[in-house]
Amino acid sequence: MIERPIAASASPPFSILVVGLLCLAACVPDPGTVSPAVFDLKPPMVLEAGPVDEKSFVLRFDEDIAPVEGSFALSPGMAPWASAEGEELRLDLGEAQEAGRDYVISGEVRDERGNGSRFLLNFSGFNGHPAKLRISEVQTSKNSSLSRPHRDFVEFEVLEAGNLGGMEFTATSSTKTTTWRFPGAAVARGEVVVLHCAPEGIPEERNETGGDLGLSGGIDATGGRDFWSKAGALPDSSGVLAIAEAPEGRPMDGVFYADGSKTGALGDARLGTVVENLIEFGLWECAGVPAWEDAFVWKPSSSRSILRRGASEPGAGEWTVSATSGQSPGRVDPLP
Repeated sequence: MIERPIAASASPPFSILVVGLLCLAACVPDPGTVSPAVFDLKPPMVLEAGPVDEKSFVLRFDEDIAPVEGSFALSPGMAPWASAEGEELRLDLGEAQEAGRDYVISGEVRDERGNGSRFLLNFSGFNGHPAKLRISEVQTSKNSSLSRPHRDFVEFEVLEAGNLGGMEFTATSSTKTTTWRFPGAAVARGEVVVLHCAPEGIPEERNETGGDLGLSGGIDATGGRDFWSKAGALPDSSGVLAIAEAPEGRPMDGVFYADGSKTGALGDARLGTVVENLIEFGLWECAGVPAWEDAFVWKPSSSRSILRRGASEPGAGEWTVSATSGQSPGRVDPLP
């Protein structure tokens, strides 16, 4: 997975090559055939960047480049070794990245004319063995019941064992998109993972990345593996949720839901793009251009959650709503 750069800055050119034409008096060319010298003042631009395996980070530029010796750094970690071939810069990180950990990498390159470009990028540590997750339950809004309170959460079943590190969850509505990445955590098939999206900020709300699944407390803390996101609450009545195996990567599952009062075109490019992505990878069904009618249509309620009922075809038919106060974070029927 190659990520787009989030920051890149260009330095002024280091040199300008001035070309002089020396002509013998006996053979002065026709002035009409002499082209003016063309100067390259544009620094190299980063087109793509990201880890390609546990020990390598690759950047692709818009022209041939050479690394500037001594300019490269990785945090956390030791300075990477740089090599270039054509437009590609490869950085050898020396040791394996920790899946899902936040890293910052920086350095400088020059083109053939000496124009320099510096970059500063952060990225998520490469995950060579991502787990496979499936959304099983969604609580979209706060339930203020005194006896059985609930907050926004998304529950996942682990279909295949692996690591959660760097997996990206997105929640998109007509007005905004929120994103959260899982830290590194090894999970087994059949485990239940619960992402809490409206935490209260109390100390007991701890991410359970290790073997102690009773570490976390707070509203909706479960017997499953709990994580707490501060990225923002879920769309209350209408939106699309998706989980991808890497930042901006291929989705592995998603759910598109809508208030029954909504009809016609989605009217938002971001929302439409996420739904189309789910359709492209066979995770949702739609007869034509996505519309609100293609969603799982429901009557929004803070006392009911959206549940997967396990239909064989992807799309709205896979989903239903729980009974009143029937939310059950962390408890999913055993996998077949």
